[in-house]
Amino acid sequence: MFRLLVAESGIVPKARPFGQCIRPLRNGAGDAVKTKSRWLRRLVYSIGGVGVGVPVVFHILEKRYQSKLREIESAPVPPGGRKKLVILGSGWGALSVLQHLQPGEFDIHVVSPRNYFLFTPLLPSVTVGTIDARSIAAPIRKFIRRFHGGLAGFYEAECTDVDCRRKVIRCRDNSSVVGKVQEFELAYDILVVAVGAETNTMGVKGVRENAHFLKEIDDARRIRTTIMDNVETAYLPGQTAEERRRLLHFVVVGGGPTGVEFAAELRDFLQEDLVKVYPAIMEDMCISVVQSQDHVLNTYDSQISNYTHENFEKHGHRINILANSRVVEVGKATVSIMDKKTRSTEKIPYGVCVWSAGIAARPVTKQLIKDTPGQSNRHALVTDGYMRVKGARGVYAIGDCATEDKAILTAQAEQLFKEADVNGDGTLTFDEFQSLMDKAQKLFPHVSTFFAKAKKSVGNGNGDELEEDLFRVADKNKDNILDFSEFREVLKQVDQTLTSYPATAQVAGQEGRYLGTLLNSLSGHDVANDVNPAMVNMKPFHYRHMGSFAYVGDNKAVLQVPVLGTLKGWWTMWLWRAFYASELASSRTRTLVLFDWAKSYIFGRDTSRV
Repeated sequence: MFRLLVAESGIVPKARPFGQCIRPLRNGAGDAVKTKSRWLRRLVYSIGGVGVGVPVVFHILEKRYQSKLREIESAPVPPGGRKKLVILGSGWGALSVLQHLQPGEFDIHVVSPRNYFLFTPLLPSVTVGTIDARSIAAPIRKFIRRFHGGLAGFYEAECTDVDCRRKVIRCRDNSSVVGKVQEFELAYDILVVAVGAETNTMGVKGVRENAHFLKEIDDARRIRTTIMDNVETAYLPGQTAEERRRLLHFVVVGGGPTGVEFAAELRDFLQEDLVKVYPAIMEDMCISVVQSQDHVLNTYDSQISNYTHENFEKHGHRINILANSRVVEVGKATVSIMDKKTRSTEKIPYGVCVWSAGIAARPVTKQLIKDTPGQSNRHALVTDGYMRVKGARGVYAIGDCATEDKAILTAQAEQLFKEADVNGDGTLTFDEFQSLMDKAQKLFPHVSTFFAKAKKSVGNGNGDELEEDLFRVADKNKDNILDFSEFREVLKQVDQTLTSYPATAQVAGQEGRYLGTLLNSLSGHDVANDVNPAMVNMKPFHYRHMGSFAYVGDNKAVLQVPVLGTLKGWWTMWLWRAFYASELASSRTRTLVLFDWAKSYIFGRDTSRV
């Protein structure tokens, strides 16, 4: 209408230059637009560069990987052919052996009922959904191919019998899908037993039928499903208060690292996630830890045990610690707990019971112990300092299924006495004894440990003075010489300092690294017939403790390091996470775990029962 009136009036509007039709920008706005445009272009270029660069980088890495595989597979055959090396297991020890074996030196076969490596320290986090189960599992075939190409194979089966005389193992397929061939035999020249251990029920009635274990990935999944099932059942309308308290009572048997970390993860799950979804029943939830000792984490420093106890007692839902108590029976709805001091027994209702108290030998380990002469331990295979199983030629054992002979020096007392007796008079002078002890400290790590502890206890004493004191104590008749019986007592005293290694992934990994290096050194010799490792200047295995971590809940962790001592608190939790992330087996699992931690922190844990 306005345009029509203007046209009829004959007035022609004056044209304005194009630049004047645009409203001028405010001061500095033009620069801001230019800056935004510049950063937008940079972002687009960066995304494009990443989109092009990442495939190129992966293509280069894949080419290098394939080249490495061809190099491994074209490795020359050693004189006399490749020895058949069979490894039982796919855990920490087995993976470490595979990683440190020289490619092309052996014809390797791995046998295990599971076709993946499991990062067991993070299993408690899987039970509550902090980490997904697949994030801590990596296919063992990928590691075999990465380390040894096509010169190594894998069979998903369980070893049921070891025939040391024929050097043959018998295996059985125990999976849910079975073909026409279910059992087979596999010959070996060298056998490495790294099957680990199973949970020890300690003969308590009802444990296998009613309690949950926490050793495998399926155990963690079952625990997670049962927790959510109990919570949903307790939330049903009309459920009595007594039944609700029973369903929501979670009992953890065992106050070691596994039991403590599971209890801590479970409390975090209750306080951070379930309280938002099930606020009406949160007051009925309870966690109890049953510990046979007087405090949890009894293998750690007392400061760490006290800190863990204090942390369990505060911050919302407290964790009840039933110390000096022992479970005598696990029923379907109650657990019977005996007080070790008063010997009185009490039945406590529970909804979920998780058993993490000790380890026991697997069936194949028990069979090998029974059929091998010289095996004196009912719970693990006895080995020497070189991981060789006593009484079984060509068989090595590492990890939780093995234990080192505590009478290393005593067993060789006669040989050592003859070597030290230079003049052959049937006795040892102090000079002869001192020369032997100096040599023994280089060959046997626990001898040097014995003198190091003795030196620390006396303050400024040197090695010569300690050896002289030991000689004088052993010289019962004070004639300044040692006969064989007196010398044997000295060796017994030194051997008593040799303790069993803890059943941890750290020990299994170090033993696997040592054994891989040992087999490489002996590859040019008749290693299958137990050639003396001293021929290649290999010392017996010496475990070096790097420290112990434990997560205690509420975003806090504890750490015990030989050099730094005890560390605890919020920032130690970040050390705990950083260390575990660095120890994960592959870049894939490392990425998945980091993503799971971030996802749980931002969105919370999933409470669905799937």
